[in-house]
Amino acid sequence: MKSEIILKTSSLTKKYGNNTVLRGIDIEVKKGECHAVVGENGAGKTTLMNLLGGIAPPTSGNFEFYGTKYTKVDPRESIDIGISIIHQDFALVPTLSVKENIFLGKLKGNFLGIIKNYSELDREAGKILQRLGESENIRPSDIVGHLSTSKQQIVEIAKALAENPKLLIMDEPTTSLTKSEVKNLFRIINSIKKEGISIIYVSHILEDVAEISDRITVLRDGEYVGTKDTNTTDISDIITMMVGRKVDLYDVKKKSEVKKTAKNALEVRDLGVEGVIKNVSFALKEGEILGFAGLVGSGRSEVAKAVFGFYPKTTGKILINEKEVKIRSPREAMDKGIGLLPEDRRGQGFIPSMSVMQNMSLSSLKDISKAGIPSIKKEKALVDMYMKYLNIKTHSVHAPIMSLSGGNQQKVVLSKWLATKSRVLLVDEPTQGIDVGSKSEIHKILKGLTREGVAIILISSELPEILSLSDRIIVMRQGTKSGELDISEATPERIMYLATIGVDEKVHEAVS
Repeated sequence: MKSEIILKTSSLTKKYGNNTVLRGIDIEVKKGECHAVVGENGAGKTTLMNLLGGIAPPTSGNFEFYGTKYTKVDPRESIDIGISIIHQDFALVPTLSVKENIFLGKLKGNFLGIIKNYSELDREAGKILQRLGESENIRPSDIVGHLSTSKQQIVEIAKALAENPKLLIMDEPTTSLTKSEVKNLFRIINSIKKEGISIIYVSHILEDVAEISDRITVLRDGEYVGTKDTNTTDISDIITMMVGRKVDLYDVKKKSEVKKTAKNALEVRDLGVEGVIKNVSFALKEGEILGFAGLVGSGRSEVAKAVFGFYPKTTGKILINEKEVKIRSPREAMDKGIGLLPEDRRGQGFIPSMSVMQNMSLSSLKDISKAGIPSIKKEKALVDMYMKYLNIKTHSVHAPIMSLSGGNQQKVVLSKWLATKSRVLLVDEPTQGIDVGSKSEIHKILKGLTREGVAIILISSELPEILSLSDRIIVMRQGTKSGELDISEATPERIMYLATIGVDEKVHEAVS
């Protein structure tokens, strides 16, 4: 029996000025299916979601939902007809309880604004949480700000279900979740599907898409590429559809590419930060990528932050070009030629309220200024050079940096440090949250920098990324260095042995 089509878009198009971000999109969503929408950052996924959710009106085209045609809707109308969106950045009030958040906007008070029907709210919120199988984990009275990210997401789902949706749109739902939390989310999604509710699942994590979706629609550069049945499609085919070319992200590096004559660009001896890391030692050579692997909380990022002066070291020495240096602040690290691409690029990598140009030149103001006044000519020349070198895509260098895709934001952060002529780069989760095409570009950029002699510390939670880029690998466990492997002898198994039990797989086998 053929499944009912509940959503059908016809030539949906969105323009901002002369910039067309979505062009003639035609897709169909079936009742009770999980329909994934994927594409590189900037492909138009979020714009499509915003048009369906009434956040932005289409320039042309329309969509049909359960037999009724709409040219545009506002957010309230979208909810009323049965479309609810769960955004990546939750729309919850952290100081309110779970039940208050679930029924926010529906709370009825007396003339003094006092809510009297709390017992009813408690019962109704409890019913929804039970429906999701979470009544034992989340209480209606819990304060939302005290909940974990995964539990807050469940509250968002409960809030959406309180509107009795027929279509639930989820934007990057697993980005901040652990594997066990993802498994629980997928259980909830499958239970929602059984109720006949359809789901549009927007994500860049293709492994998750392959596991949870029924069909996959690919967008590229604002245009519809195609829709595939998940169970008969290989992920490599989806990647090719996304980028318009075949992408080999993770060809494992067979041997180190560091020159034998390369000198130490950075050396760390017995580095320690009280309560964080202890006795960490390593050397980083010119033109080398030194990977840092380990589980979450193992101390990988903390090592980079200690080297960069974020943490006051309590023990150890840091040497640059074989000379001991004192680094007590990020400013001193920058002066020594060290740059840091932080894991949290939005919180620490750039200033969201500034433009692309302002962020790119931020770390180089003293080099482009005279008597404290920046030279507009020098700033433009600097920005133009790195825009071209890093292939940063934006309609204007004066555009807000928040208007860029995640991959292009990351390139802007990278350009800041290249502009300061940093010879040592500490790169923390450089491809987290960006699409496969941008990942490939970032990988090529990092490899290109090593050919110019730049030394790179690469911190990544993705073992394939570590194995494809690194010349050597340091494995961290519980704040200490548990092992070091040359890329020629590194395997996922050996890395995980060191990361989990602190012993090399070969040593473990020999002892056993």
